[in-house]
Amino acid sequence: MGPVLVDHRERSSAIPEALVAAGLDVQLTDLPVGDYVLGHGLAVERKGPADLGASIRDGRIFDQAVRLQSAFPQAVLMIEGEPSGIPEDAWRGAVCRLVEDGFTVLHSLDAEDSAAWIVRLAKRARRAAPTTRIDGPRRAPRHPSGQAEVMLSIVPGISTTMARSVLAAYGSVAAVAAAAPQGLLGHPGIGRVLAGRIAVALAGEYVAPVDREAEPERPGRGVRAPRRWILAEPERDAETQSFDRRAIALRALRSAGDGAQLIDGLTGEVVQANSSPRFHAD
Repeated sequence: MGPVLVDHRERSSAIPEALVAAGLDVQLTDLPVGDYVLGHGLAVERKGPADLGASIRDGRIFDQAVRLQSAFPQAVLMIEGEPSGIPEDAWRGAVCRLVEDGFTVLHSLDAEDSAAWIVRLAKRARRAAPTTRIDGPRRAPRHPSGQAEVMLSIVPGISTTMARSVLAAYGSVAAVAAAAPQGLLGHPGIGRVLAGRIAVALAGEYVAPVDREAEPERPGRGVRAPRRWILAEPERDAETQSFDRRAIALRALRSAGDGAQLIDGLTGEVVQANSSPRFHAD
């Protein structure tokens, strides 16, 4: 069996050590795409709380997804913890778009949980053919139609499914560019904003990187009440704990006693509870 390839930037995480402890041959290297190559055709991109938000804001995550899917038949996005620095609806929307484009998404509580997931995936991948080392990013799809889909899906708001629908309706990228923006308004799912983005991307004048203006930050949606996760233990009411991260609160719940409950501080809903005989009906 070939080694599990791990990008050198993952050296500081606990995951490479967990893979070694599981009896896997681990090789640190400079991967052109992905963080972990676990087997023939399987790679994982891991995003921590801060990294996910940053990569969504600058659109980098969608470029990484296209490159990863072009290089591997199976691509997995591992979201670790609760994303920070970005509104919840924004990161959930981005993840939904990745799922629509065929990306497999897993959510882990923390680095320890990520390691458990990746170890399990790596062990299952060992049943297949050996890992093939990648010396560079693979080419885009060979078929011209596949290349056209990739080119169009780079535009923010255009998924692979939407790109195929538009190309099927207009016949080519050149025809889409000629129709944009007004000619695209009749296509299902395309409004003025999205049509304008397509027009600028395909027919707009090229501007060198040094001459581009910095992209403005998205306006905030107003001040939202801070979300807290409350750990309540019946036998220790005076020591009720409060957390600002759901992942951390879930870990605390696991080590709490029977009858402990994790409560959403905004809604008052019991998110999860440890089982206890006291709650069973006689």
